[in-house]
Amino acid sequence: MPYAAPTAFRHVTDASPLRYLDIDTRDPAEYLAALDALRWKKLQRQIRYVWRNEDYYRCRFIEAGIGSPEDIRSLADFRRLPAFLDKTRHRDSQEASLGRYGHPLGLHLTARPEAAIHLAATSGTTGTPTFYVFSRKDLEITCKVLGRMFRVAGIRPGETTFHAFGLSLWLAGITYVQALEAYGARPVAVGAEGGVPKILRYIVLTRPRVLFATPSMANQLIERAPGEIGKPVGALGIETLVVCGEPGGSQPAFRARIREHFGAQTFDMTGGAWHNGTITCDSEDAHGMHYMAEDYCFRYDLVDPETRQPLEIRDGAVGEAIHTGLEYEAAPAFRNATGDILRLHVGECPGCGHFGVRMEIVGRADDMLMVKGVKVYPAAIQKIVHQFLPKLSGELRIRLDAPPPKVAPPLKLAVEAGEGVPEAEWPALGKALEQRVRELLSLRPAVAVLPFGGLPRSGAKTKLIEVAQP
Repeated sequence: MPYAAPTAFRHVTDASPLRYLDIDTRDPAEYLAALDALRWKKLQRQIRYVWRNEDYYRCRFIEAGIGSPEDIRSLADFRRLPAFLDKTRHRDSQEASLGRYGHPLGLHLTARPEAAIHLAATSGTTGTPTFYVFSRKDLEITCKVLGRMFRVAGIRPGETTFHAFGLSLWLAGITYVQALEAYGARPVAVGAEGGVPKILRYIVLTRPRVLFATPSMANQLIERAPGEIGKPVGALGIETLVVCGEPGGSQPAFRARIREHFGAQTFDMTGGAWHNGTITCDSEDAHGMHYMAEDYCFRYDLVDPETRQPLEIRDGAVGEAIHTGLEYEAAPAFRNATGDILRLHVGECPGCGHFGVRMEIVGRADDMLMVKGVKVYPAAIQKIVHQFLPKLSGELRIRLDAPPPKVAPPLKLAVEAGEGVPEAEWPALGKALEQRVRELLSLRPAVAVLPFGGLPRSGAKTKLIEVAQP
């Protein structure tokens, strides 16, 4: 049964920043059909474009039994193709191009190396970093897509924003700074590398209205502001927090914590990779991330994580996302297995009334744990831990004796007591958390409650899983 948005939130108009497509229907089937028509029109050109790459993509086509671009006659044919790229193949492609051509841009590079004017990269925390390569056109479209999301977040050209994401080569680093400048905002790019004391001092000095940071960094600023600058973060004047890079930004407990301490609204977003772009709306609660680049990428070409067969794209569908850039020029994502497990929502957003497609990130395919036959994602455990704020701090680690996915029970979970919570209450808190996880996820963990501050903090991505070293 379709839901109705609360009257107070029905503020979507033709001028809404969420409206960037000319699709005038509120019927889910008609809306998706219109998107499919747009995708197929652009895909026909992109298929011919990547076919010209003989070092990598043409090989993948031939392996899939495709003798020419004309063999792919419909979107359904395209969706039946296997994944052509993933993290491992991406790294292998980079290593091969380094040996063959003297550059790490990958055998799947589809533009001249000298046309690659911008690089971004993953953090490389689990191995060799993978590079995102941008031509001038790619960078311009990326700035356009990110600009759409800045507008949704209420960022105004000419105003000061503060950038506390890691800079280096991360997508949310230099790429976002360039996009903010192209949008007309004024980013103060101290970066997570500057450290919490410097970040807080520069916020006091520059007085930004908008802060870009990971959820972990936002929590560190809350905890350390009184000691570093002699006042709480609520005195800094931050009205909007834009987060990404790790789970938690859409969770009600985190958003409530930001409202309580910063007095700010939270926008959770993803974007930058091969023209992807999603962001929550300005509702008090998150109802999934709105897709803001339907015209530039096919981000939710869902497949079954185990059978790898395409799934019907519909409201409520859950599967692994295969990402294809529809116009990308340099080393594009084409049938790229992202590893993201997404849940789709198709229809009217109960928070803002906008009609379209939204997503929730359920977890990562490579982070999935299997405990006595029960599949569980770390993000699902984090969501439950956050239900116990402020009795628990929200920090947690899943401690494994061996690499995932199989876990010998019980699942070991370390959490922190909230600041000022007496030690006498810790055992009861641990038992309550164990019971809640059992009720919601059908497994009972072994919970260890640590003192506040007992788990290391990071301003960058926080890894929820720790594997014991042999």
